[in-house]
Amino acid sequence: MRFADIPGLESLKESLVASYKNNHIAHAQLFNGPVGGGGLSMALAFATYLLCENKQEQDACGACPNCHKMERLIHPDVHYIYPKPSASKATEYDKLQSDTLKKWRTFAHEQPYGDIEDWVTYNGYENKNVLISKEDSRNIIKTVSMKSFEGDFKILIIWYPEYMHPAAANGILKVLEEPPTQTIYLLVSYAYDTLLATIKSRTQIFNVAPFQESVIAEHLISQRGADPQVAEKIARLASGSMGKAFYELEHAGSIAYESFRNWMQICLKGDYTAMVQNTESFLQSSKPQQRNQLEFAIALIRDAILSKADNNQLLQREGAEGEFIKKFGGFATLEVLENIYINISNSLNHLQRNASPRITYMNLSLQCSKLLRS
Repeated sequence: MRFADIPGLESLKESLVASYKNNHIAHAQLFNGPVGGGGLSMALAFATYLLCENKQEQDACGACPNCHKMERLIHPDVHYIYPKPSASKATEYDKLQSDTLKKWRTFAHEQPYGDIEDWVTYNGYENKNVLISKEDSRNIIKTVSMKSFEGDFKILIIWYPEYMHPAAANGILKVLEEPPTQTIYLLVSYAYDTLLATIKSRTQIFNVAPFQESVIAEHLISQRGADPQVAEKIARLASGSMGKAFYELEHAGSIAYESFRNWMQICLKGDYTAMVQNTESFLQSSKPQQRNQLEFAIALIRDAILSKADNNQLLQREGAEGEFIKKFGGFATLEVLENIYINISNSLNHLQRNASPRITYMNLSLQCSKLLRS
């Protein structure tokens, strides 16, 4: 991947290129950004630029042997560390690493804006705990102790360092602080605040901004052939996440406002049998679909609050969706809307921390029912 493949984020690209030209490349850099943002793609593009044999003014050439290797993510001097199930035995680690690396290369190439839940679903890891293990830290130490194959930079891309086991994080502190010459660590984090202070203190932070709506819309049109009106609507709902925008485009109509409307009607009626049935339907969805359903609901509640406050010019809905939002905002009090918003947000956080989807969603339905019927 090259910088040219990433839409927007021009100031960050310029800063990274300038760090090379000025010989001020930090040996450990942390790309901190939102889920579905450009953190991983930016790390891959920077690695490509550093290894390019014929660097252009602001980007890698895309034509040299190293660029071709990076396009396939098979450059021998770039190593990838990512969350995965632990090996049952230390002797099985090498096989696990080899097997998952093939999948990782395909995943990162196809879904550079994917997140940990996409990775879990891609591999069928739903019933397994994934992490960066102590064996991974030993592999990192072993890797940096070896010479580079092609005599240039040796780069380690660590995706989701917040998933490091404490023993793994502590195990790499020394090599993170004092790496061998020409060794560069590129950490890609989506939850900077959860990282160990000792990790953060040893890295240079690059904040990866959310994608602008106009950038997302244009990318969907040019790269995915989306209808301009559809692209603009998805861009407004994506909240700066290219990953979410791709998902919404691919599953257009699967997370429609009718689902939210029917859910709220069930809650308003206090129909507990229907709540149970709705919960079971929710369970049939994949984790990314469950997450998107709740995020979509949060966006609808937000618009209902805007409608309640007579800020209709800020509403992101048109047609039947817009009419429903206005009616819903007119029916529920501002306090009820705010409490539903908070409950949905909390439930989303619980699901992201591996809470039971059945218990979480059913409890959320009961809370919404109580609020609406009050």
